[in-house]
Amino acid sequence: MGLAYPDASWSIATHILLAAHMLFVNILLIDLLIAIFSKRFDQVDEDTKNIWHSQQYVFTREYFIRSPFFPPISLIYDVCHLCRMMIFAIGRICSKNSADRRAKVFKIIPINKDFIKDWYEFEGASTNEYTHAEAKASKSTSLTSIQDLHLDNIGKIKETNAIIKMFQMNQLVI
Repeated sequence: MGLAYPDASWSIATHILLAAHMLFVNILLIDLLIAIFSKRFDQVDEDTKNIWHSQQYVFTREYFIRSPFFPPISLIYDVCHLCRMMIFAIGRICSKNSADRRAKVFKIIPINKDFIKDWYEFEGASTNEYTHAEAKASKSTSLTSIQDLHLDNIGKIKETNAIIKMFQMNQLVI
């Protein structure tokens, strides 16, 4: 008994192989899509942690500097603080050793003494990044050379590494 179409078996086999190939490619593409979303999620999570830690630092710093009184009374406190600063500034000008011993100093004290170097690198990188941002804003032009781009990226990398080291390892006492 002969088939009406002699190439029908090849046609069926080709369709089955194409269907299997499409299924395999779709599975690979879905895995690739999941991997891309996973990487993007990790990047967003890392950026979120960095932003959260920097905002935590800013909030703590703001709380430390804030006047102990409510706004109507805080004006008196601010005037007294300003007078005190002026007196000590005049004292420093007149005699080189005069300093305000009771002045509030916001300082992060590391548990590990070797951690101070990392903190100074963080401050340097933050200052470097801030000055680059201010210079870019004032010039209103893009980066002019590869060297500027390289220095800008190094500052961001150092700052990110320092933030991660300090806050995620919980080695700081504020």
